[in-house]
Amino acid sequence: MSRIKSSTDTTSTFQSIAMPQPVFEKSIFQSHQLKPTGFHINQVNNAQPDWILAILVFCFILLAWGQVFYHRRIQQIFRAPFSKRFINQLTRDGNLFRERISVALGIVYILAFSLFLYEFNAKILGFTFHGVTGISLYGLITVIHICILTAKVALVQLLGIVFKTWETTNNYLLNLLIFALLMGPVLLTGMVFVIYLKSIVLIYICITVFIALLLFRFIRGFFIGMVLRKFSYLFLFVYLCSLEILPLLVLLKILLNHANTAGA
Repeated sequence: MSRIKSSTDTTSTFQSIAMPQPVFEKSIFQSHQLKPTGFHINQVNNAQPDWILAILVFCFILLAWGQVFYHRRIQQIFRAPFSKRFINQLTRDGNLFRERISVALGIVYILAFSLFLYEFNAKILGFTFHGVTGISLYGLITVIHICILTAKVALVQLLGIVFKTWETTNNYLLNLLIFALLMGPVLLTGMVFVIYLKSIVLIYICITVFIALLLFRFIRGFFIGMVLRKFSYLFLFVYLCSLEILPLLVLLKILLNHANTAGA
């Protein structure tokens, strides 16, 4: 036993020869010269609220339902803005104002456009309203949007009664309805990418597409009004500007005044 205790252990010597200790050299990279002045944790919440996902899922369910049961009618609606022949075919096959597919696509348009305004305010404008945030703000935007659409349709119908242009008024309202049903799926698709990719560039792309569709709708409305021989083209242009462009200018003026007040 004494001989075993007195013998040297060669295991450590062999280990040092097989795997020698690493030699560290001075790195060419130097640490930064910034000195921390304080430390606190900023919680970043990148997750979207559940109610936004619920709205998107509900809209896609409506689109899927329409695609299954009214596939041919949806094709007619999407083709109608580009040809008078498709509009005639659309009106021959039924009254679009009283069909279920119009209700479904109309709901998609209202929800998608209100969500677009909500995201536009959240990511670009940054307007805050005391006590109104999240789904409450979205609900307020939706209610205001519905009120504006109702007032606009009522005004068009009233002017049709006053000037006795029922057929042209009905064609103009049909033009508004067709473009609204067309804008709904387009805005909904854009909102999916805007919300989950969190890209401001995509918001501007959606704005550009929306403005292009508005101009296209304005031109279509002008050609519908050209059928009326008893009114001059200048009167028709002023009439359409009052319905289409003037509300947007008023809204833009309100936003600019609010931005200037916030900046001051």
